[in-house]
Amino acid sequence: MSGKKISIGLFLFLCLATEGFTVELKTDVQKESYSMGVSTGAYIANQLFEQSEFGVKADMEAVIEGFMDALKKKQKLSDEEVITHLNNRAEGLNKISQERFKQQLNTNLDAGKKYLATNAKNKHVITTKSGLQYEKITEGKGEKPKPESIVLIHYKGSLLDGTVFDNTYERKQPAHLSMINVVDGLQEGLMLMHEGEKAKLVIPSELAYGNADVQAIPAGSTVIFEVELVKVLKPGALNNSAKPLSEEAKKEALETHQPLKKL
Repeated sequence: MSGKKISIGLFLFLCLATEGFTVELKTDVQKESYSMGVSTGAYIANQLFEQSEFGVKADMEAVIEGFMDALKKKQKLSDEEVITHLNNRAEGLNKISQERFKQQLNTNLDAGKKYLATNAKNKHVITTKSGLQYEKITEGKGEKPKPESIVLIHYKGSLLDGTVFDNTYERKQPAHLSMINVVDGLQEGLMLMHEGEKAKLVIPSELAYGNADVQAIPAGSTVIFEVELVKVLKPGALNNSAKPLSEEAKKEALETHQPLKKL
């Protein structure tokens, strides 16, 4: 949601709510009070804008009147009625949200199937039994990683539309990852590679992040990793590195879009 849209909603709300009122902001109390009003108005404006995106309308005059009545403690509906109406609205919004999510999920799954079917016709592409697609870009002659290995890799992860969700090349620092913690498709692809090799891996959603949104990766997305296996580290090179990551470490890695398994 853009700041511009938030500002427009807040501007309209405040214009209507404060019509006929003029407050001079001279004292700290006035400024603090005004800030509380701005904060409340911004929250309501955001809520109304998000709901309008789902096609759910709101009567602005009624919203403002309810706000003012609450301040005066003269509300026209009982607390029970207010809760009932808000719950009904929330249920309706949730239903619309779930329907949109399913539609987008199915769209992403269909797009993935079509891309994989077309890509499989490329004579340089190998499709494994799991559905992973592997295409070697440059040869490597070093070791192959094992499921328990620690690897040093460079990679660029992107969606089918070209949107890049992570890129170690931009950070100018390879990722140092445990094989037991990366998504299944990347793990399988890396085990096909030798040190020094570069490859393109097209990973179906079921071998990647599945049917859930993960940060910038929409649910049901087939993802593409351009991977360079820089090095397979020897056992003991990093003490305890091959142990499963803690929940906190996994969460931190997902927030930075590293190609780890879903929580």
